[in-house]
Amino acid sequence: MKSVIYALAFLLSILILNADHHKKDESNLKLPTSWKEYLSLKKKQKAFGIWSYTGRTSSMWEGIPEGIDYSHTHTIQMSADGSMILSSHVMKTKDGTILSAGSGMETWDVKRKKIFSSYSGYDGGKLYTGPSELIGIGESAEKWKYTETILGKTYEVLQTWKSEAPNKRSFTNVRVKNPDSSTTATFKRQPKKKTKK
Repeated sequence: MKSVIYALAFLLSILILNADHHKKDESNLKLPTSWKEYLSLKKKQKAFGIWSYTGRTSSMWEGIPEGIDYSHTHTIQMSADGSMILSSHVMKTKDGTILSAGSGMETWDVKRKKIFSSYSGYDGGKLYTGPSELIGIGESAEKWKYTETILGKTYEVLQTWKSEAPNKRSFTNVRVKNPDSSTTATFKRQPKKKTKK
């Protein structure tokens, strides 16, 4: 009986440590004071690259049906002139049907001294659009409030990216007015393709 109690106590301590670790990640988040600072933090996160995930859709998004197996590819890169971070994604089923596709940008507004971000695309062939407000960023995480409009509906989603390892990032989405509606996906970095000489 004692061994069972010790095992439960050990598991509980691990859960508490993990919760504290995630709280610490989020307590270190702040708003950047310049584009240079923002880029520096994104680089420390090792955020740039091509990321992939496979899973099953949930009821999280208005334009995507629940319960479908899919693969998700997410690309994050600098614009040619270095003034924007460009991102894009595509979610496909095994037969090649596109569930969702979109692209967006993050940039610095010198006058307002803040990051601006917007994203748009198609879910199930229906247009969606949405601006995002940066809540905070640190060396291993960033948090945004995203406002999506699709099919005449508008809703807010808290989005958190976390660097779990050099080649692994988690992405959590939580509906502001319905916290039970949430998803977390863990993305793996895709290796760079070698160019033929």
